[in-house]
Amino acid sequence: MSASASAGTVRADLTDALTASRTAREAAERELRRSVAARTRAGEALERTAQRRGLDEDERARLRAEYAAADRVVGERRAAVEKAREFERAATIVARAFEAEASSASPLAAALLELVGSKNGAASRTRSAAPAVRRAAPAVRLRGARPRTA
Repeated sequence: MSASASAGTVRADLTDALTASRTAREAAERELRRSVAARTRAGEALERTAQRRGLDEDERARLRAEYAAADRVVGERRAAVEKAREFERAATIVARAFEAEASSASPLAAALLELVGSKNGAASRTRSAAPAVRRAAPAVRLRGARPRTA
């Protein structure tokens, strides 16, 4: 594999990673908007029952539980959006650094090419080699022996 082919492969992999990270971020943002809307609906339903007389307390408890669950989902989705944004930023930084250094004989570009080459080589080695199955010897405990303490 030549250096130019390796650089082209790395460039294509980085482009794929950028596209995948952007798609993942957009999907996470959509899910966050949906969960915020569901939490808003649950909150409005809870508010509507606040002034209603004769409402069963079990119904209010169910509505509070629905709102709490929706709020928990919003928190999880916010964390997922932040993680997706962080990954997208990292992929963008790596892609920009590679593009800036790929034309020169930079140690950064060489290290990235070596990393991708070793990743591809390791993947092909693991696919071709059959995994060795090893059994561990059973632990033997003597009947009269007790653990010693200090």
